[in-house]
Amino acid sequence: MKKFKRFLQVVLCTMLVGSVFYFGQAITFAKENYIIIKKGDTLYSISKKYNISIEDLKNYNQLTSNKIIAGQKLLIPDLEQTKPLHVVVAGSFSKKSNADKRVAFLKKNGIEAVVVKKVIDGKNFYRVQAGAFSSKSKAENMKAKLKDIGIKDAFVLAEKPLHINGITLGSSYNQLVQKFGQPIKTEDDKKTRSLYYKNEGAGVRVTFNAAKDSIEQLQVYPEFLKTTSIPTEKNKILDAYGNPNEVKIVTCYESANCEQIIYKFNKGQLIVQIDRDGKTVQYLDLRKVK
Repeated sequence: MKKFKRFLQVVLCTMLVGSVFYFGQAITFAKENYIIIKKGDTLYSISKKYNISIEDLKNYNQLTSNKIIAGQKLLIPDLEQTKPLHVVVAGSFSKKSNADKRVAFLKKNGIEAVVVKKVIDGKNFYRVQAGAFSSKSKAENMKAKLKDIGIKDAFVLAEKPLHINGITLGSSYNQLVQKFGQPIKTEDDKKTRSLYYKNEGAGVRVTFNAAKDSIEQLQVYPEFLKTTSIPTEKNKILDAYGNPNEVKIVTCYESANCEQIIYKFNKGQLIVQIDRDGKTVQYLDLRKVK
């Protein structure tokens, strides 16, 4: 079993490496985005200065209390990547044909909309999405516009970008290390870095754009991590991420069938593969989609 899982990692790593355009011979990561605590600084004053909650500061710096001291380094995360988008929903249907009719009606009224599939308790539902906005007021304006043309059941949802353990596409490498911990060793291959935490397998593989200081693709293998914050069972995945956009059966090892739970949002895709036992998470794969 362990040999196969190691083989599976190699295959997935090849896919990860092969999915990007290479240049150069090694990864160069940007310097840490941190500040040096000065006398008189508090988490409260820093949170106000950088418009970051105290809880986010503590989480990214793995602090167990509000106590900080002069000379201490404090990571300031770029929370633009984790801010929720306000999604305007113009109806949800059990039949895709009805959702398509709603989209056609909206387009006749000058409103662009798309159909987004959701799988709920094994059944497909089709949500009509009339825009996703960073500004809540713009989302509310769109909802009002929908109601004016007769869509009385329109509403707004706040949805966070897809993430693994709080790391999104666009997060920095240093944020990744803050959330997953310092690895015991790393291996670089072009733009891909493998992070080892225990045993023989890499717990994290990341494709990184050094020029932009941002993550382009992330693969996580819970079995090889020390942190317990990654869901390791199917039911915990559903609790953490909600209803998926797609569920499909794929062939994995020894001619067995494995399940893939797929989430899509804002040009991102998260694939969670479940082992043949139907409950254990093999890996999580977060990447951009066209």
